[in-house]
Amino acid sequence: MPEWKRILRYLLCGALLLIPSGGGCVVTIDPNDGGGRGGGGAPPGPDPIITIRVVNATNTTLDPQIFIAAGPVSIAELFDPGRKVTNFGVGTLGLLGPLGSDTITPTCASAVVIGTQGGAFGDDLNNPEGNGRQIVLTQDVNVSCGDTITFTFQRSGTGFDTDFRVSR
Repeated sequence: MPEWKRILRYLLCGALLLIPSGGGCVVTIDPNDGGGRGGGGAPPGPDPIITIRVVNATNTTLDPQIFIAAGPVSIAELFDPGRKVTNFGVGTLGLLGPLGSDTITPTCASAVVIGTQGGAFGDDLNNPEGNGRQIVLTQDVNVSCGDTITFTFQRSGTGFDTDFRVSR
């Protein structure tokens, strides 16, 4: 850097330090947001999410029966057909083929209560071979924003079982 630019920089810094002490003027310097855009802070990012991974560990078709509510609800209210999530799986119908898996990523605001009725197993889901275990999870009790919930649907002896794991 040329000498005259260095001197100019020192004079400018000195002037900024003297201004507040001489007449009620206040100088504030906002921290750099690291984005090189200057002022205003970081731009708003996407809404935080909860990742729901659904795994069919069986050799048969599965309706995992995933339900999501945006606020506190009773179990009966959670399992209302209008709250059933179907935008995943085979043809985005909410069904998984044998040994299939998929992911659902609702925003935290829309997923305060998350549950499964246990899943219906079988190639004829109108007359399923069996059902797994019902699970209901609530945000800030069992799961937090940014977490991943893995629901695993599997055989257990002569029947079926549903298990879950929450990880960050």
